Amino acid sequence: MADADLFIWAGQESRGLVTENVKDFRRLFLRAEESTRRKATLLYTSSRTFPRSRRDPGQLVAALHAWLCDPDAGRRPAEDWLRPA
Repeated sequence: MADADLFIWAGQESRGLVTENVKDFRRLFLRAEESTRRKATLLYTSSRTFPRSRRDPGQLVAALHAWLCDPDAGRRPAEDWLRPA
C-alpha cells in the first residue's frame, strides 16, 4: 500500500502508525491538518535509537509497550517520538 493510502486508511479507521519514514509521513500529516480529513496518529522511531535486529527486538518492543501503557496516553499529541523505555 502506498504511504498516502495507508495514512488515509489509518485515519479512517482511527488507527496509529509506527514509522521510521518521518519525511513522507510528516508531510502527509501536515496536509491532513490543512484539510478536514481525519488523520492517523503517528509514532516516529529511528534505526539509530532502535537498531534493527531479528535476534533481539526487545528494546523496540519494550519501548512500544511502555508508550502504549502510559497512563497519560489519552493526552498525547497526534505526533510523537518513541523513546527507549
